[in-house]
Amino acid sequence: MNINFNLLRKKNGTHILMSITFNGIRIQTTINEKIDEKNWNKKKQRLKGNSTDAFNINSYLMKIENNARDIYYKFKIEGIIPTKNQFKEKLSQKLNGVNTSLSFYDFVDEFIKNSKNSKKPSTTKEYIYTIEDLKSFEKYNKRRIDWDTLDLQFYESYMDYQYNVKGNSQNLFGKRIKTIKTFLNDATKKNINKHLMFYGFKVLKKRSDNIYLNEDDLKKIYKLDLSKNKRLERVRDLFIVGSRTGLRFSDLTTLRKEDITKDGIRFQSDKTEKVLNTVIIEETQEILEKYNYQLPKISNTNLNKYIKEVGELADISEVSYKDTFKSGKPISKKLKKYERISCHTARRSFATNMYKRKFPIYYLMKITGHKKESDFLDYIKVTNEEAVKIISMNYKKKSS
Repeated sequence: MNINFNLLRKKNGTHILMSITFNGIRIQTTINEKIDEKNWNKKKQRLKGNSTDAFNINSYLMKIENNARDIYYKFKIEGIIPTKNQFKEKLSQKLNGVNTSLSFYDFVDEFIKNSKNSKKPSTTKEYIYTIEDLKSFEKYNKRRIDWDTLDLQFYESYMDYQYNVKGNSQNLFGKRIKTIKTFLNDATKKNINKHLMFYGFKVLKKRSDNIYLNEDDLKKIYKLDLSKNKRLERVRDLFIVGSRTGLRFSDLTTLRKEDITKDGIRFQSDKTEKVLNTVIIEETQEILEKYNYQLPKISNTNLNKYIKEVGELADISEVSYKDTFKSGKPISKKLKKYERISCHTARRSFATNMYKRKFPIYYLMKITGHKKESDFLDYIKVTNEEAVKIISMNYKKKSS
């Protein structure tokens, strides 16, 4: 689809002509705004300057172009090739209300732009991820998403899509719904959204059943001889540093030698933009020196894939169960432990193993960044058997 704005000279003055072409169809319509030709930028197809008139007209042209593309996109996802008259009719309806009505996506675009000045970068990224996910769902579901279709039918279909098509967890689905409700609540307060079915959307959340690797598991991985497989060796080394420092992988690959202090590591996190401190223990120093303090750069996708190979070679084969969904119903899937290792397992392993060593929670939370003790205790993974063992050991020490 192509959209162009050109000048059209009439007896009563110069106007802007919009031309739309798609599938061999060409539609032209005149924008009812008279302009001075010398103020027109032919290359940018917009008015020059920063005057109020230029700003208003250029904003209007952008709105019209966005609406035209939106109409074309909606026809496309519904599998319809519109006739010239069908498109013109829809466009006419849009143009009549272009200054007073915002679509859901138009509103969210503005919401995200404004949030960049008031929200954390990680929050803004979550907004963007959610919208990208919604657009993918819209194509899959072949039902447009707008104020009037964000209803309980959408909620149930989106839930099924998250669980059974994308294989996502209940918590991630809940996170997406929470973000969508943030958009809708703001639009409702501003009197833009009139449809309140979203009040019935439940933000689902359950305690994560993710795994961690205990000290024996980590030692098995560290002692593997991977000298003949540099790909897996780099993955293993990066994973071990993550499991000994508690750093995110996005931060590990940006470490520099000057971030290393006599007491540990001090650096600014890419994700949170905060200055963080952590320890250098066990094998960390040896691995950092091995790479001259510049750890290998590996994508999360590849690391998640290859670390499972490393885990299998180390015989991390204890059977565990992962909660998932099949046909919309919760099931428990039997897996070997190495099949469930991911890049984030390292950070969780650090927190859990340090907790099991009886380091104070307050200090561990300073390293992991958790603000609430309840969130930290939900994050770590200690089995009932391990909890009993820790309590028993502490009791015996106090009694002796």
